[in-house]
Amino acid sequence: MSGLGRESSPPVTPEAILKHLKQIAQENLDLKSEQVAGMNLDTPIVEGLQLDSLAQVTLITAIESDFGFEFDLEDREQIHSIRDLVRMIQARSVKALP
Repeated sequence: MSGLGRESSPPVTPEAILKHLKQIAQENLDLKSEQVAGMNLDTPIVEGLQLDSLAQVTLITAIESDFGFEFDLEDREQIHSIRDLVRMIQARSVKALP
């Protein structure tokens, strides 16, 4: 699966990133379709998606793989909502949309 990015492509919109995050969540997490459909920029990552620690690691690993960068501990501590995650991806992604 390809990720999103900025190298030679136009800037990636938050909406495109959110759509891709929903796809990642659907494929990698044991979430109900209503949970995935209800994801929006204001959704809290842990509480809103009801992720345990293993699901959090799974989500972060899939995002890192798809978007072509790694989160360090400081990055992870700054991610509280989908909006925080989208902003970080938008600023750091290096791969193009599929």
